Amino acid sequence: MKIHSFPLVVMLFALPLAPAKAAKEFSAKDVRGAYAFSFQGEIVGVGPVAASGRMFADGNGNIPDAVRTISVNGVPQTETFSCSLTIDANGTGAAVCPLDNPAPGFPPIETFDFVLQDKGRAFRFVGTTPGIVVLGSGASQ
Repeated sequence: MKIHSFPLVVMLFALPLAPAKAAKEFSAKDVRGAYAFSFQGEIVGVGPVAASGRMFADGNGNIPDAVRTISVNGVPQTETFSCSLTIDANGTGAAVCPLDNPAPGFPPIETFDFVLQDKGRAFRFVGTTPGIVVLGSGASQ
């Protein structure tokens, strides 16, 4: 018994296609509330670095309140800082973060590029400050 596949092919092409789901457009409003974060890497010419901390984003492109414990070459220090954020509609962005009390070997202002995940509830970032190579992530608390 020979089965003809022509009717099946016609039926598949006749099925309505689901409309493409529009990509979410992000804005500063998607980054608000408390987040925990961590990173690790190296300060070129100084040694390894790792940190974890907490920050609060106001939903207007600002992180007015942040604190981290950072270890440079195994020496821990607590730092406070703030940041201003720019966020593109595709979920990528940049942060400029002046440090109130930078660790030895760190400049007074750090910069980062990031990408938002999970509708802004999480993010991944890379340091863009010359001489500091860090990679990290964070999520809402």
